[in-house]
Amino acid sequence: MGLKIFILNIVLSFFNFFVKLIPINQHKITFVSLESNVLESDMKMIYDELKQKNYKISCVLTKFNKNNLWTNFCYFLNTIKQLFLINTSKVVIINDNNFVISKFKRKGVIVIQIWHATGAIKKFGNVIERSYPIANYDYVISNGEYWKKPYSEAFNVEENQVVPIGMPRLDCVADMNYRNQAKAKLLEKYPELKDKKIILYAPTFRGDIYQGVSKVNIDLDKILVGLGDEYRIIYKCHPLLAHEEYKNSSKIINMTNEVLHELFSIADCLISDFSSVMFDFSLLNKPIYAYTPDLDEYLKNRGCFVDFEVFMDGNIAKNESELIKLIQNEHNNACTIKNKYIDCSDGKNLERVVSFIENLVKNM
Repeated sequence: MGLKIFILNIVLSFFNFFVKLIPINQHKITFVSLESNVLESDMKMIYDELKQKNYKISCVLTKFNKNNLWTNFCYFLNTIKQLFLINTSKVVIINDNNFVISKFKRKGVIVIQIWHATGAIKKFGNVIERSYPIANYDYVISNGEYWKKPYSEAFNVEENQVVPIGMPRLDCVADMNYRNQAKAKLLEKYPELKDKKIILYAPTFRGDIYQGVSKVNIDLDKILVGLGDEYRIIYKCHPLLAHEEYKNSSKIINMTNEVLHELFSIADCLISDFSSVMFDFSLLNKPIYAYTPDLDEYLKNRGCFVDFEVFMDGNIAKNESELIKLIQNEHNNACTIKNKYIDCSDGKNLERVVSFIENLVKNM
């Protein structure tokens, strides 16, 4: 990784000389993502609103896979494109961390981080070991005041640069019409789920993109046997583990390719671990359980931005038997999570974020 970054620095430094000769377009907004070849979630919602207005909008989108030689080469070329578009734009909107911005951002360019997670249970960014330090972000959008300190540490910004105006994607979770339409669509597609209690299993990964990632083992069959025939399990793997599968049957269904927030509409409860999906789901006031057989090891080696045991309000299981008992108990901890970590759930997050961006373009 050190050699790659050394070479990348040399190449980008060469092109950066020419970029500085191009003036910043005061009406240009650029979206940059390494997570997908298309705009998704918050990025798409913001883009759709801004494209109706009088701005020049550009996108640099790629799905980076460090283990693939071809995508590594494509990423190398992509960073050159990023360099030109980022440093000739008034505002740049990102949803993951960005090497070009951290190393080569030009004065006069405003960078807004719309992080791809609603909050952060697990530590990330500059507070863990990285291949390069994050720097040069101007604003980070968050869902509440709680995130000022964690995000300032993770993204290397001052606390007043963390703006608690809400993540746009939460607007659909708060929208009853969206949930009703999603539920009708999914039950038509999966009629075997009708009149069943549905458990959504949506864990995060273990490891990192540099050393490799893996999933946590869980016996979903054992959970269903313990709970009885009235239950069904649907699961959605983390994007970094999209190729993974658990056992599939008429009672255990892989929904990794379905839209996460649509799955909320049919789920009676959520099982996760250290994933920020818990914050999103808490808006629905339904029970949330943590299946964390590696809890002690994880807290020691990775760490959390929250007091995990307080955060989960007792709904922590280290094995399937404990998890079955928790689900049978139906202790609802959603309000404990929502009330402390989410301030913006009125369905107007997109409106606030777009207004914030437009004010930056007009006034700075």
